[in-house]
Amino acid sequence: MNSVDKITICFCEGSHDTAFLYRILKTKCYETFKDSLYKLPKVIGDFIIQNNKNVEYNKLKINSLTNEFVPNKILYKEDEMILLYSMGGDTKKDKLLKTIQHYFEDIESKLKDGDNNGKAFDISQKTIEYKFLFFYDADNDKQKQIDKVNSILNDLNINLTLAHNKVIKKDDYCLGAYIFSNDEDKGTLEDILFELMKKDNEEIFNEAEKYLNFVQDDRLKRFKIKCKDNVSTEKRDEKQKLYEKKSIFGIVGQLQNSGASNVVTIEYSDYLTLEKINTSKKLQEIANFITTKGNI
Repeated sequence: MNSVDKITICFCEGSHDTAFLYRILKTKCYETFKDSLYKLPKVIGDFIIQNNKNVEYNKLKINSLTNEFVPNKILYKEDEMILLYSMGGDTKKDKLLKTIQHYFEDIESKLKDGDNNGKAFDISQKTIEYKFLFFYDADNDKQKQIDKVNSILNDLNINLTLAHNKVIKKDDYCLGAYIFSNDEDKGTLEDILFELMKKDNEEIFNEAEKYLNFVQDDRLKRFKIKCKDNVSTEKRDEKQKLYEKKSIFGIVGQLQNSGASNVVTIEYSDYLTLEKINTSKKLQEIANFITTKGNI
């Protein structure tokens, strides 16, 4: 790869989403970027470096030492680079807007990245073609999630209205939104994954579902040890949550990658094979959504 003319930026809610997109893109022969920051195109590398410098580490809590401006994954193929961001939920909207605005500044300034901040990915003299893609779970209302994306565009003063699985070209960039859902336009990414991963592995998944029968509602609440007046006590959280499909992924994943998270299971287990991805209408729809140009 000698130049980068196209940068596609995928904004996802969580790490399961980026792992899923990573798995799909690997079937399209995208390579994983594993090199140093200084070998990235300047518009990407400098953004990551600068935001690390600007972090007021002395004000951060020890369990929040992460940088939302660093993509979970960076992939490339020919003249295109794809950034997969896990941006979190609505509480991280400011980080999302800041990330988008950075790349919009590059579009507006027509930045030429000749010195490149490294030699591996030289930016050609052409203007970079940007594509900004948003991925959300439908949950109980697919249209509500589309409205959420359009609200983000409104905050950026972009006069466009997006729809599901549509990429719109505007000036020197494209915008698109994809909402993960089941056939009834509800649900989450896990609904798509579960059906595919269970196929040809029914016995394993059925046994994992049986294992979940051992769930005891009162033990779903997180169990903590607290200390007051120098006396230790046990306490459970008030909230309790059980995401059945996520739990099953966690169980079946241990049969292939011991101690692994669900992210590792999505990225590396054989529950999601090349054949399954290539023959899935839904997954090919997602792949085409990411890799094709805008339709307007």
